[in-house]
Amino acid sequence: MTHQKQNASILLVENDPALSGEIRRHLQMRGYDVVCAASQAEAETWIGKQPFDLLITALILEFADSGFIICHHFRKAYPASRAIILSDVAAKTGIQFDLSGDDAHNWIHADAIMDQTIRMEQLDCLLSRFLS
Repeated sequence: MTHQKQNASILLVENDPALSGEIRRHLQMRGYDVVCAASQAEAETWIGKQPFDLLITALILEFADSGFIICHHFRKAYPASRAIILSDVAAKTGIQFDLSGDDAHNWIHADAIMDQTIRMEQLDCLLSRFLS
């Protein structure tokens, strides 16, 4: 049985208030400390202010690649931490990001990409894997 890291700290970056609130409540009910940001700029002000164990960020915020940029800055600040990108690009365009190759990790800087229509069970599986 895996256990979550005690008081794991998560930076959640999502500009949809309903989705952000749903994810934040879910994470807090599981005992995680959650800091929310609604934009790339706001996320970048949090990075470096305090340690985070995990980043969960939307891909598209102010810019189409905001999530990639946030992941890059996050990984520079916290190299041992994990990152998850939420994206609806595949549903809208058919473009899918493949993290199985080394090249992908060199420019995406995320450990997982989840569909924006997040299922909390899938998130729980990733949390268990990344924060245990």
